[in-house]
Amino acid sequence: MTPIRSAASLALVLALAGTGSASASVVVLGNGDSIKLEDLIAGGGQFIVEDKLFTIESWRSDVFSAGNISVIGFISLNPNQWGQYNVGFDLVGPFGDGTPGDQVVHEGNIQYTVEVLPQYYQQGVRLFDIGLVFNGSSGGPGSFSRVDETVFDLDTNTFLGNLSVFYNDNTPPQVQLSDEDVFSLAGYRAFEVNKNMKFFSPTAGGFATASFIRQEFSQIPAPGALALLGAAGLAARRRRR
Repeated sequence: MTPIRSAASLALVLALAGTGSASASVVVLGNGDSIKLEDLIAGGGQFIVEDKLFTIESWRSDVFSAGNISVIGFISLNPNQWGQYNVGFDLVGPFGDGTPGDQVVHEGNIQYTVEVLPQYYQQGVRLFDIGLVFNGSSGGPGSFSRVDETVFDLDTNTFLGNLSVFYNDNTPPQVQLSDEDVFSLAGYRAFEVNKNMKFFSPTAGGFATASFIRQEFSQIPAPGALALLGAAGLAARRRRR
C-alpha cells in the first residue's frame, strides 16, 4: 500500500525540512504502510513512523535487489507500561541463498539512523532499547540464515551493543529468532544501526531463507518522569537471548 500523508503529517514534514532535520521528500508510513526500498533510497532515504525519523545511510548487496524489498511501518497495537508505543519497521523480501551449493554467501547490509522527532523529544520521549526478529530458516549440513547488527548512540558515537538472530542447521540446530538489547534508563535521542544479513547453503540440496526482518524500538519518558513512575521493576529487565 502506498503511504498517504495526512495534512498533519505533511505539515510535520515541511517543518522538519525547514529545520534541516529531514528532506522535503521524507515519506510518512503508518502501521502497515509500505514502500519499496529502491524508491525510498531514490527519494533521499528518509521516512517517518509515528514519532521517529529514520534515515537510510547506505544499502549494499550484490544479490538482493532493493526493488524486491519492501519497507513496512510498524507501530505496536498496545502501549507499554509507560504509555509509549513501540515503533519500527519491517524489511520484507525474498532473502536467501539463491544458488545453494556454489559456496557463495548471499549477503546484504543496511546502515541507518533512528531519531526521536524534535517535538516529541522535547516532550520527554526517549529511545530505550532495540529489538530484532526474523523468520529465517535453513536446511542441510552447514546451512545458516542470520542477521547481526551493531548499535551506537548517534550523538556521542558510543557503542551500545550487538544483536543477532539466526537459524543454523547444525546437529542439533541452533535457533534464535528474536533478540533484544536494553540500554540506559536515561534514554537516548538517536541510534545508528548497522545491520548485516547472511544466507548460505553449502550443498545444492540445502536452503537458507527468510522473508521478514523486524526492527522495533521501545521508548520511555525522560528520566524525571520515569522516576515518578518507578523504575525498580525495570532495572531487573535484562537482555533476552
